[in-house]
Amino acid sequence: MEKYKSKVADEPAVEMIHVSLDRDDSVAESWAASVGMPWPTVMRDKLERSGLSEYSPRGIPHYLLVDAAGNKLAEGSAAVFAKVDELKEGS
Repeated sequence: MEKYKSKVADEPAVEMIHVSLDRDDSVAESWAASVGMPWPTVMRDKLERSGLSEYSPRGIPHYLLVDAAGNKLAEGSAAVFAKVDELKEGS
């Protein structure tokens, strides 16, 4: 959450989405609320309908940065936050 708050929270061009691998919606949503996640949560059984199935997480946590066209820009926490910094500098 600290990286999000310092690097992404005030960046309107970046939106994060939490994809939960939990089997119980209420547990996932409760956990997300308890840690203060301000972004939407998509449950794994809703991935196909959400259009996010090709970005399904491979582990926990899994960071993936895509552009508006759905192209993968970076994968992994360090790479994603470095790319966000790079994009912010270029704007």
